[in-house]
Parts: sequence; C-alpha cells; structure tokens
Amino acid sequence: MSADDMSHAERIKAAIDFKEPDRVPMFDSMSWSVNMAGKNLGLIGQKVKNVSFPKWIHNPDIFVESQIKALDRFDHDFVHSRMSSHILAEPMGCREEEPYWDVPATINTAINRVEDWKTLKFPNMDKDGKIPTQLTAIRMLDKELHEKRGDDVFITGFVRGAFTLAEIVLGVEKFMFSMVDKPDETRELIDFCNDVSIECIKAQIDAGADHIYTPDPSASAALISAKFYHDFALPAAQKQSAAIRKYKDKYAHHYHICGNTRDRWDDLAEIGASYVSLDYMISLKEAKETIGKKVAIAGNMTPAGTLLLGTPEMVEEEGKQMIRDAAVGGGYIYWAGCDLPIDCPTENVDKFFEVPKVYGKYPIEI
Repeated sequence: MSADDMSHAERIKAAIDFKEPDRVPMFDSMSWSVNMAGKNLGLIGQKVKNVSFPKWIHNPDIFVESQIKALDRFDHDFVHSRMSSHILAEPMGCREEEPYWDVPATINTAINRVEDWKTLKFPNMDKDGKIPTQLTAIRMLDKELHEKRGDDVFITGFVRGAFTLAEIVLGVEKFMFSMVDKPDETRELIDFCNDVSIECIKAQIDAGADHIYTPDPSASAALISAKFYHDFALPAAQKQSAAIRKYKDKYAHHYHICGNTRDRWDDLAEIGASYVSLDYMISLKEAKETIGKKVAIAGNMTPAGTLLLGTPEMVEEEGKQMIRDAAVGGGYIYWAGCDLPIDCPTENVDKFFEVPKVYGKYPIEI
C-alpha cells in the first residue's frame, strides 16, 4: 500500500479502528498555525508580528487562510478551529484577556458559589462571544476544503471538557472545595456546563466539523485524585463523548488531559472517545501495552524541550521513538504532548510533520 492510497479521513478512521493505514495519521499544528497568517512566518522569534493573535482569531478569512496554508505545507490529517482556550467560559460570564501573541485566557470567574450555577447564562451559539466567529471559520473551512477541494481532512471543533469548564466558571480553589463540601451542587454545575458544551458541539458539527477536541486539563492528577476523577470528571466526559458520537459518528471525539494520567488510564479507556491524547511525560509504550488495545491513543512529543528548544535532529529522534512505541497495529495518531508552542522554529515544525511520512509508513520498520 503506497502513501497515496488513503485520504485523510480514511487514514484517521483506520487508525481509530485499530487497523494499519498507509501511514500514521497526524493531528494538526493548532495554535502554531498563527505563524502561517500574513507574513508571520518570516517573523518567528521577533516581538512585532504582521498578524497578532487577536487579529488572527477575530478575522475568519485570515484564520482560515492560515489553516489551509498549514495543511498545504504539512499535509496533516486535521485542521482546527479553536479561537480561544475557553470558547464557552466568556459568554457564560467570565472575562477574557487577549494577549498580543498568545492564546486568550480567562481572568475572572463567572460565579462565586457553586450553588450560583443557576444564574449562569446559557450562551446563544449564534450571537455570544467568539462562538459565531468559530462557527463562521468552520463553515469556511468546510466550503474551501470539503466542497471545493473534495478533501476529507477532518475539521476539528473545540470545547473544553465539562469538568474543566465548571472549574473555570467557579474558580479552581472554590471548585476543589466544592467537590468535598457540596458534591451534589458541584455535579449540578458540571451537568449544566455539559449541556452548554453539547449544544456548542452540535452547532459546530452542523457548521461542518468532523471531529471535536475536548481537552480537560482540570482533570489532571496535578489537581484531583483518581477517585475524584472517577466520581466527578469521568461521568461528565462519558456524557459529552456519547453526545458527540450520537450526533456525529464513532470517529468524532478526541479527549485530552494534561499532565500525568497514569493513575486514571482505566477510566480514560471507558470514556467512549475515538482516541485519547497523552502528555509528554507519559510512556507511549506503556500506554500502548496497557490501554492501547481498548482505545486509540495520540501524542506525545515534548512541546517545550524538544519542539520549542530542541533541534530538528532531536525532533526526528523523539518522533521515531513515538512511532516505534505506539504505531504498530494501528490505534495511534501522531501529535505533541499538547498544543504546539507558537514560537517553535519552523525547521522543527517541518521536521515534526515530516517524520511520519518517512518513518510512519506501514508496516512500521524502524
């Protein structure tokens, strides 16, 4: 089977189905693709850019053009549509800060007590926050890639996991105490956030998204124990995943937790996600052996140490090891441990996406 035998979607679906595609499928460059906007590519490492991050995310035409340029340059199998780390938190009542050269972040909470969740606004997906801009970008990507080109590359929608969204609107400290002091009200808050997220997910799929990425960083072992994950975060992730699969299909959900997830791998395998991505400190070899027959896995090159600060040679060696550890037998999607830092040198990003094309062809022989 040659490297040209499969389309983007066929490659992704084969991997998720634990079949060996023509080559290892690759997730996209996410936030790094801001460097493909305007003349930014020639300004990496410089403080002044041709297109700032806020300009990029508020102008769908600029945003979409950059995604298509990234696709044409790297030939990854996904393109993304994330306008903010917290696309739903802002219209629910949080405020966002938009740095000149970084992903927007929330700077306040929406409620002060967990029981105040009933006062939270249920966003209008056509009017509130950056949601309409994101939906416009998805529609444009759908038209340019799916309709005009006939390319079945996966357009990726984005919302946070409901557990993380609940933590954002209440605040991390209060949320952590509320799980102990007011568990019923905490679950009610999480359920409300899940209802909001599912409505946004449906709007994104209706706009043309093939696939939804739901990072859940507040569910990390750095913040909660495996028991609290099982009791609070897992049911929310399962409900969200089931809604995605019911509304779209079995290939449409990517779930991610930052940090060390070793103590909750059994739960991750039970979410129902199409695949789960793992952070850089995780052994892909161990993950493949432990849960990699139950759920497809993705990851997990070191974002800072290798991609941002390393050399192309370091990128190549780590990428080869990832493929060696996780790709045999399918069930693997190549990516970083999390979003690519936006200041990664171009030569490192080029090498990152070159590795699967050279070493990720099936059968794996490295």
